[in-house]
Amino acid sequence: MKKLWLLPMLALFLAACGNDEEAKDEDEISIDTIEPEEDTAESDTIAPVNSEMTLEEENDVLKKHIPVGELTSRVETDNPGKRIILFENQSGEKVYKSIFIKHDQYVKIIDLKDDNLLYEGQIKE
Repeated sequence: MKKLWLLPMLALFLAACGNDEEAKDEDEISIDTIEPEEDTAESDTIAPVNSEMTLEEENDVLKKHIPVGELTSRVETDNPGKRIILFENQSGEKVYKSIFIKHDQYVKIIDLKDDNLLYEGQIKE
């Protein structure tokens, strides 16, 4: 009778030891394959933009509808899907906002002082 309980206890002990080794192997693998995350602080902070904005696809449309040369531009958001640029006058007041949807090549320009839509449409290439 004493031998009957020994067999299930031994099986349970061996099963527990076997799972522990597998868990260690999984931990070692996951530690080796973890890559550090990229800094995502760019989307949280406002970064200055080059005054000429040579790399912006929406540059021509912006120049037609707002006085880009007289304003300071700051990127509020720039991710793979959209770019939002705020334009400030010399006193630091936000006067225009540009929203560019990259995939659709769609631009929206808003006058923040008058709360008026200045332009809405696709960029013609």
